[in-house]
Amino acid sequence: MAPATVRAAAMNGWESFLEDRAAAPMLSDGPPPESMLLAEFVRFSEEVVRRTRDVAIPWLAGGNYDLAALGPLGDAINSAGRVGSALRRLVDYFSLLQDCTDIRLGLEDDMASVSYRILDPDIWPRHHDAMFTLGIVSQILKRGTSGRPGGGWDKIEFAFEAESHEMRGDIGKVVCAPCTFGADTNQIRFPAMLLDLALPAQANPPVSDARQLTRSIVSKRRETPLVDRLSQMVLRDLNIEAIEQERLAREMGMSSRTLRRKLTEQGSSFQQVLDECRMRQAEFEFRVRPDLSIAQIALRLGYAEHSNFTRAFHRWSGISPQAYRANLAATAH
Repeated sequence: MAPATVRAAAMNGWESFLEDRAAAPMLSDGPPPESMLLAEFVRFSEEVVRRTRDVAIPWLAGGNYDLAALGPLGDAINSAGRVGSALRRLVDYFSLLQDCTDIRLGLEDDMASVSYRILDPDIWPRHHDAMFTLGIVSQILKRGTSGRPGGGWDKIEFAFEAESHEMRGDIGKVVCAPCTFGADTNQIRFPAMLLDLALPAQANPPVSDARQLTRSIVSKRRETPLVDRLSQMVLRDLNIEAIEQERLAREMGMSSRTLRRKLTEQGSSFQQVLDECRMRQAEFEFRVRPDLSIAQIALRLGYAEHSNFTRAFHRWSGISPQAYRANLAATAH
């Protein structure tokens, strides 16, 4: 799978929260490139918090981020009339900003949520890029609740992939809301009624072209190799729903027969992609969730029997899952 990238504009504005520029060595005084490796941006956010010991910086950078720096997508968000439409545009076109990411706007009963998760299992730790992205979401919410009695923030909740001790600070105090840790995704949950709140009118509202954004999404998908697209979809759905070839083919706008043919032309197969994703995700699970049993991890990866997972992992890595986990533990100590 090709390395994931992110628009380099994601690094805009961080310096205003740093007393010492040396705390962010990747910041440059010259013109930024159009994009950068996602792994580099994640390392940047981790390094900022490590050096400053201030877990609030990514949150503040996201909450105060100039959305106009996102180009046409920023214009689409800033021209939205309501909180819900702004968040929907952010989610629908997020892949124009950042690759290999699962971001969703959900609705359940009287609560809504925005969840964010990098899909690449090789990118870890990845704690504070989530604070940055959820900070952008919170900025949109706060625009809608500004001037509203109570603001609605008292009913907001957060969840994070990382464990609390990995976040290098009291996240609850930073976001001023209850937080849970060790979750499958990073998420902000809020009352669904906030989606209907009007956003303040701007003096010179930007012009948004939704059709051009859609064309850009379609063009990007066409340029992405089929194996990479399929891999991202498999990684997205592992531990969420059954990985079915027909369903994924349909989502990509083709029949399962056409998908098989195109994969064969690229020297691959659906099973090969699935096996590769499962094994990469297995390594991730071992690193991130050391308390889960081998059987629990096998179930998360879609194996009905953990013995099948054990054999597959041994074929792929040359050692058993138990031995791999023991080696990780030894390295950690």
